[in-house]
Amino acid sequence: MPEMNVLAVASMAPDEREAKMGELFQQLLPLPEPDQLSALQALIKEMAEKATDEQYKNLCFTNLKLAAGLPDEILKKFLVVRLEAGRTLPQPLAERDHMLMQESLGEVDAGIRNKIMDNM
Repeated sequence: MPEMNVLAVASMAPDEREAKMGELFQQLLPLPEPDQLSALQALIKEMAEKATDEQYKNLCFTNLKLAAGLPDEILKKFLVVRLEAGRTLPQPLAERDHMLMQESLGEVDAGIRNKIMDNM
């Protein structure tokens, strides 16, 4: 996967951020799960180490919206890999990721939240 300045993406306007992350999803989803896991670990680690809470949540909102647009079968597999990627980070980063993901999930549109929760 090509390198991405995830912090710059997190600071983009919502439409730009959605387009950029949509491109990333298109590159990520066809990969084998181990490759998806390592790519997500790197992105989440960088965000957890360097992003402000606002940047982190902006990216979460965008990713939750994009993920909710996936077919259920693909979404279920993606969520398993995404959750594993967060859990395998060093403890302080994993805790920050979990906390900000939970906050973001609580703040997104109910339709997005329900689709994600139904597939977890």
